[in-house]
Amino acid sequence: MALRNAVQLICYPDRIGHNLQDLKTALDRHFADAIGGLHILPFYPSNADAGFSPLTHKEVDPRYGDWGDIEALAEQFDLCADVTINHISDESVEFRDFVRHGFESRYADLFVDVDKFGEITPDDLARIHIRKEKEPFREVSFDSGGKARVWCTFTEHQIDLNYDAPLAYTLMEDYITFLAGKGVKLLRLDAFGYTTKRIGTSCFLVEPDVYRLLEWVNDVAHRHGAECLPEVHDNCSYQYALSRRDMRPYGFALPPLLLYSLLDANSVYLKNWLRMCPRNMVTVLDTHDGICIPDVEGVLPDDKIRSLIDNINARSADPILRKSAASIHSVGAIYQLTCTYYDALMQNDDTYIAARAIQFFTPGIPQVYYVGLLAGCNDEELMESTGELRDINRAYFSLEEVARATEKPVVQRLLKLMRFRSHYPAFNGHFELQYSNESSVAMAWRHGEHYCALFVDLKFKTSSIVYLDEDTQAEVTFRA
Repeated sequence: MALRNAVQLICYPDRIGHNLQDLKTALDRHFADAIGGLHILPFYPSNADAGFSPLTHKEVDPRYGDWGDIEALAEQFDLCADVTINHISDESVEFRDFVRHGFESRYADLFVDVDKFGEITPDDLARIHIRKEKEPFREVSFDSGGKARVWCTFTEHQIDLNYDAPLAYTLMEDYITFLAGKGVKLLRLDAFGYTTKRIGTSCFLVEPDVYRLLEWVNDVAHRHGAECLPEVHDNCSYQYALSRRDMRPYGFALPPLLLYSLLDANSVYLKNWLRMCPRNMVTVLDTHDGICIPDVEGVLPDDKIRSLIDNINARSADPILRKSAASIHSVGAIYQLTCTYYDALMQNDDTYIAARAIQFFTPGIPQVYYVGLLAGCNDEELMESTGELRDINRAYFSLEEVARATEKPVVQRLLKLMRFRSHYPAFNGHFELQYSNESSVAMAWRHGEHYCALFVDLKFKTSSIVYLDEDTQAEVTFRA
């Protein structure tokens, strides 16, 4: 069954209330009529990276609930779940068996034997796209004696899978089949770009190898009634390549592009992108990660990106840098800006609603992160307590705090917009970018007799929507 063309909520299993049952309670009380889909960030047993180091994809961490809770949510909403296609936890059954038995383990082929590549020169290492300060390898000492090196792109706990071996495909097919059977309709493929290990290359998004793997995953997903959402932060041309291969790309250029457009009151670059962006995207303004900069390179000029970075840095945590950047002072050195989207727009309600209105009229299925849903501000206390910069945008909300947040005028305005986007039939039709001057943007949707249009004045931060009433066909106007 196809995904509903409605707003999806992104949330952790334990940050709206304490667990999945609390999450369902909050959704039923406040948000069920505003969303059609739900992306629950990793709910599997994990030992690192806020859930992205899963021991398996076939268990629910008992702290959050059980498969009955997941299935109950899947009955009500289109469910999106993460598949960490690149790696598995070092506490997984498979890796522990490898440590115990070495290369005699039946799981040995599941992991990348670095030494099989032969000599890896300093020049080879310099080319590799890394995510930590040192080389992406980890030494393993076997219980039976002897040592080996395995590939380890992220933390030491996240062991990369070896897609040169059939065993990795067997494991991944098992996970996809299982998750689809539990009602998951959209598989977010986490960190897929790092799966391609070819010495002499960046080992990141190596073409055409990466597409061969993705096309295989997509075929398996489709056989089980699910779709794929590959996650990658890089030049937006990769999103076009994914779109052409019958997968849903992320519209990751939109968050920084909209920030620039609203803060500078300039719609030129936004409209250039809207004319050509993939029409089957999943759009976001905020996620559990920071606001990524690589996705907007080539869409915004470098001087505009630099201006945006300086603007946001004045009210956010330090930016997250690319580890392999030649100069930390260059635009290309910045990987993510850590800030809530509401704070990035200076907690201005009209500006924030304008951003959401543009997102909802942009082609694709819109996702709203739970902190953004509640117009949350930077949680510097959480960030300082954990030492994780991205935790500035990963606050915990009790059910009582959620209830209070929904009473805020800006949240009420956002929910009204979400209900309109999730239910008005024109969004099932064709997108129109209409004429507007360089400090405004005009967008519309048509489907049969249904029509709606948005006009945003970027200088005055006003947003108005015109639509035809479904019953009377009378023109209705409301200020978002």
